[in-house]
Amino acid sequence: MFLSARTSCITQSISRWHVNRNKSGSNGTGRHLGALTFASYAEQPATSGMSSNATPRICILGGGFGGLYTAVRLESLMWPHSRRPQITLIDQNERFVFKPLLYELINGGAKPEEVAPLFSDLLASMTSTSFVQGSVDSVHSDDSMGSVNSSNAGGTITLVDGQQLQYDWLVLALGSSTSFFGIPGVKELALPFNDFKDAMRVLRRVEEIEARPPGVPADVVVVGAGYAGVELATTVAERLGNRAAVQLVSAGGDILEGMPPGQVKVARKMLQDLHIKIVTNAMVSSIRQEHHQPSTAKTSTSQRVHPAAAAAAKQQVHIKLPSNSKSTVHADMVLWTAGSSPASHAARKLKLPFKTNKQGALLTDRNLRVVQQQRVFALGDVAGSEVEAQTANIPPTAQVAFQQADYVAWNLWSSINARPLLPFKYQHLGDMMSLGRVNGAVTLPVPVSRQLASSLQGGPLSSLLGAAGISFQPDDTGKGVTLQGPLAGFVRRAAYLYRQPTDQHKLRVGSNWLQQAAEQAQRVLSGAPATRR
Repeated sequence: MFLSARTSCITQSISRWHVNRNKSGSNGTGRHLGALTFASYAEQPATSGMSSNATPRICILGGGFGGLYTAVRLESLMWPHSRRPQITLIDQNERFVFKPLLYELINGGAKPEEVAPLFSDLLASMTSTSFVQGSVDSVHSDDSMGSVNSSNAGGTITLVDGQQLQYDWLVLALGSSTSFFGIPGVKELALPFNDFKDAMRVLRRVEEIEARPPGVPADVVVVGAGYAGVELATTVAERLGNRAAVQLVSAGGDILEGMPPGQVKVARKMLQDLHIKIVTNAMVSSIRQEHHQPSTAKTSTSQRVHPAAAAAAKQQVHIKLPSNSKSTVHADMVLWTAGSSPASHAARKLKLPFKTNKQGALLTDRNLRVVQQQRVFALGDVAGSEVEAQTANIPPTAQVAFQQADYVAWNLWSSINARPLLPFKYQHLGDMMSLGRVNGAVTLPVPVSRQLASSLQGGPLSSLLGAAGISFQPDDTGKGVTLQGPLAGFVRRAAYLYRQPTDQHKLRVGSNWLQQAAEQAQRVLSGAPATRR
């Protein structure tokens, strides 16, 4: 199954390096082969310059997918005697956020503790990893092209509260932050959707709109028509129903530009079914709060405005359209998904002594090691290879961070034990998106000839596959099997269950989802309407 490829891609790279040339075995899931490889390395004497009784100290800045999964992977590796590192995970928040499941907080498909568990709970069973909550003020590196085997290399992390942490090896996985592009009023009035706190604010606003009396529909504007914008628009529109009119504003000529054609087709159909208006080639120039003049007429008790309806004034979203024309959209809620930037973009403010590219991402070599640094690695949204041509098509997604975490963990193991490092090689496993509580769209990178795809169009098999939620829409590379509807929704949730960071949390989330599915099935069989938790 394509989900197990993150381990197999590393074992394939190891075989290319001939690290394990004397051991041959079945590929299986790749997990067993990986264990054999680590064991064979561990049996060899290490030649690191560090003293044999020194415990390596690894600090990981950022507890997102890249940071947390690097820690989990490091914990699972087989280490030589006395070489197991002391790992410190540092994040400004107390919770890890499984961002692809934030939409489930809005539609009731998951509980907050399933989407954003506490770091303390996730790391409770790990013997070598500790968590420190804090914001980074500065990093002082003693590395600067020093020898990997130097005993005094490393550096110091200073937190905002003054606490200092020493490290021998550093991993930068700071993730991304919402970009407002300096557009007036956006930061102050629009609701971003990038982390757990953002999602909870959106949820509270949706609940306020639901509390309005019937017949007073709200106007909702979602800015940005990439994956996040389309997923959020369908989630909100499905939940609010006829209580809201939703508009999706795209700066480009279409939704999901550059994405697999099968997904674009399915998403466009879902937006149409939910009566979501799509505004293309539109650039938001500003957002302003409307100010109503108070009425001088006396209002009777029967004419008083409902508190939920009067809780927030509308906002004016000013939009630039083609041919220099302008438009103003009045909104009760503006959701902003139009862009993000690497958190390292604020490197100047955080005093990070590392080089960045024009986008603000840290420059790394092919091994995900920060340039001019022997003991510092970067991954996820903050990593940008100095070999730009090789990474130009790698999206800043959780899927990339998953895979990079394996490589960074392995390369830390190799560096500490003076073994060869592996260059990162991205393996695209497909694209998944939510289109409401039950539906979704999943594109698998399976080769499909255009002749086969066209021959299935309109045939009897096409109707059967369509009913099952399967279609063939090859992209420019000739790949693209698209799953849609409840089938895609199930595959997406199963994939994210598989990707949960620890076995304990995976079991907890899986059991809750099974219980939820059983309760919903019982309501359907009894004729009662399905409800959100």
